[in-house]
Amino acid sequence: MIRNSWASIGEQACRYHVSMNRAVHVLGVLGGLSISVIALGQSIQSAPRPANQTATRLSRPSATQPDPRELLKQSAEAIKQYKSYQLESVITVDMRGGPINDRLEMPSSISVKRPDKLRIESTSRAGTITIVGDGEHTWFYVSTVKKYVKRYAVESPEAVVINSGLLPKNLPDLNQSIQSVRLKGEETIDIGGVKTACWVIETVFDKITLPEQNVTVRDAVQITWISKDRRLTLQSTFGAQINLPDVTEPVKMTQSTHTTRVRLDVNLPDSMFVFTPPAGVVETEDWTLPGVTKPDLIGKPAPILMTNANAAGGAALDLAALKGKVVLLDFWATWCAPCKRELPAIEKLQREFRDEGLVAVGVTVGEDRTTLENFVKAAALTFANYSIDDGAAIVAELSLTAFPTVVLIDRDGKIASYEVGARGEAALREDLKKLGIGLAPKL
Repeated sequence: MIRNSWASIGEQACRYHVSMNRAVHVLGVLGGLSISVIALGQSIQSAPRPANQTATRLSRPSATQPDPRELLKQSAEAIKQYKSYQLESVITVDMRGGPINDRLEMPSSISVKRPDKLRIESTSRAGTITIVGDGEHTWFYVSTVKKYVKRYAVESPEAVVINSGLLPKNLPDLNQSIQSVRLKGEETIDIGGVKTACWVIETVFDKITLPEQNVTVRDAVQITWISKDRRLTLQSTFGAQINLPDVTEPVKMTQSTHTTRVRLDVNLPDSMFVFTPPAGVVETEDWTLPGVTKPDLIGKPAPILMTNANAAGGAALDLAALKGKVVLLDFWATWCAPCKRELPAIEKLQREFRDEGLVAVGVTVGEDRTTLENFVKAAALTFANYSIDDGAAIVAELSLTAFPTVVLIDRDGKIASYEVGARGEAALREDLKKLGIGLAPKL
C-alpha cells in the first residue's frame, strides 16, 4: 500500500496546527523514514480496477511493454528475495499555499540482514529517528526528546515504519482510491553513478479524505520509476492539492524520493545492528514517545480470521466460531528468537486452562506451511498453529509488524488485550485472570 505519501500529508497538517509540539517534530522526521520505505517495495498492490474505470484508460500492454499494475505488484515483492541489502535515499517534501511555505529534505538509509536484523535512520532539520533490530529486540530512538524505546520483539523489515505506531492513526488505504494506472514510458536514471533503465508508471487517484486529520486530497498523481532488471522501485514523485482546516486556499504538495545507493546481498556485520544510546539519552516505556500511539483496538470486535488446515493437519480455523471461549492469538515467526522463548509458556497455559475455556492459537505471517509444520513438530506444540499470507487483511487490521504480538479475545468476541513483545508466563497469567481464566484455586 502507498502509506508513505500519507505520512507527509498527515504530518504537514499536524505541523501547521501545533508547530511547537515535539510530537510534530517526530512526525516530521518520520516522514523521511516512511517515504523511503517505498524502496522496500511498499508500492501499490495489484488493486482491482474500479467499476467505473473503462478499458480505454489503459492501452493494452504489448509484448515489450508490461502491464503497469503487474509491474507495481512485482516491485512490492522484489526486495524480499535478497538476504541482505542497503538502500540510501533523499526525500524532499515541498508545501506551498496560504500561510504554508515549507520545504523539508531528509536523507534516509535502510540496512537489512534477514531474517531479523535491521537498521533504519532518517535525519532532517527536525532531528533524527533511528530504528535498530538485532534479532532479539527492537529499539526506537528519537533525538528531539533524547529518549528511546526497547521492545522485546522482532520487527518485520518491510513494514516496521509503516505500522510502528509512529504514523497518524487510521490513514486510508490509497489503493481504494486508484482512478487509473498507466505506463508512461521508459527512462534511464542515475543511481549512485550507475545508469539504470526503468519503466515509468503514472497512478492517478480520486479525491481522498482523511477524516481524523480533517484533510482532503485532490488531483493526486504518483509517478514511479521501476528498474527493468530487478523490478525495484528506485524513484517516485507524489503531487496533490491538499485542503487543510482553517486554510482558505489549497496547499500544493510535491514529494519526491530519489534512491542514491543500492547494495544487494552484501556482507553486513552484526555490529551494524547494535544500538548504543548516545550520551544523555534515556530509555522510556513503550508507546510513550511523542507521536507514538498504540493501536486502538481494546473493546473492538475481533477481526475476521479464517485459515486453511493447521500445521498438524487439523481443521481450518474460523475465529468467529470460537465465541464463548477466551482466545489467545499468538502472532509469531519461526525465525523469531523472542517468539521461540514464549511458545513453551503458551503451550503450558493451553494445557493448564483448556477446561476453563482457553483456546490458544498460533499464527505465523508470510511463512510457508512446510516450514511451520516442521517447526511445530520439532517443538512438540499441541495448540493449533496456522500460517497466513502477509497480505491478509488481519495483518493491517491489527498492525502486525512485530513478533510476538499476543491478542486476547474475550468470550464476547471482543479484543481485551494487545501486547507486543515476549513478556513471559507471569504476565500472560495476569492478563488471563482479568478474563476469568486461572482464578479457581488449585485442588
